[in-house]
Amino acid sequence: MVVLSAYGTLKMAIRLGAYLLLGGLVLWIRHRNRHRTKHELDEGTRKMMRATPKDENGKYPWEK
Repeated sequence: MVVLSAYGTLKMAIRLGAYLLLGGLVLWIRHRNRHRTKHELDEGTRKMMRATPKDENGKYPWEK
């Protein structure tokens, strides 16, 4: 009977470790993708602001 409970405990520990590993991997990938997307959006905004014409006072069209 002790052998069966030790086997069940080992099986549960392996399963828990796999879930923690996969969960950590998912969280890391989500964080990295979120960082990348934010960086790409910021870079696109910088390019757009550089390409937008300003008037003689250095104001953008929507600031008038």
